[in-house]
Amino acid sequence: MTKKFLTAFSLLMILFLSACGGAQAIPALSSEDVSNTAIAEAFAIVTLTQAAMPTATPVPPTATFVPTNTAAPTLELLPIPSATIAVVATATLECNQIPALEPKGTLTTVEIKNESSGTANFAFGMNSPNDKGECYTYSFTLGRGDVVTTKVLTGCYWGYAWISGDETSVARSNGALYCLTDTALIYHLTILKETLTFN
Repeated sequence: MTKKFLTAFSLLMILFLSACGGAQAIPALSSEDVSNTAIAEAFAIVTLTQAAMPTATPVPPTATFVPTNTAAPTLELLPIPSATIAVVATATLECNQIPALEPKGTLTTVEIKNESSGTANFAFGMNSPNDKGECYTYSFTLGRGDVVTTKVLTGCYWGYAWISGDETSVARSNGALYCLTDTALIYHLTILKETLTFN
């Protein structure tokens, strides 16, 4: 009799507990959702930072009067070295354009290498329009150790990379411009944890 009672009691307890149900698990955000949110916030910060930076306003030339019978001196134009120029890099709205499939201006080659510890979402933007009025911002996604060789318009550029992975960081040109003026050279740009190197 006791055995039947225990069996019946056990069955009733099992039914009672299963009828109560368990606590519902709250779904967690996927790693892709977290990554997409972080990337969106990073690009919003880049946009706000670029918009807040002062624009370089050229100083108007002063009028210099030359007598009409004096010949103007001849000037020898020196080539501009392809080096980093320490000026403030500001992207204007006209330069936040997607690159055309067939640009009109001259092109040069740049090799971009990611030596950071994670995936780099890299923006590489022209500082001012070329003689054809073109002014683009190129964007690339490079995994750790990836190398991309591409053609870009000749001109001066700023760089910014949002690095995601185990340790997130930002690598940027820190106000310097990278001038890519020689069409025969291959320029090399390396993304590190918090800086960009250019040669």
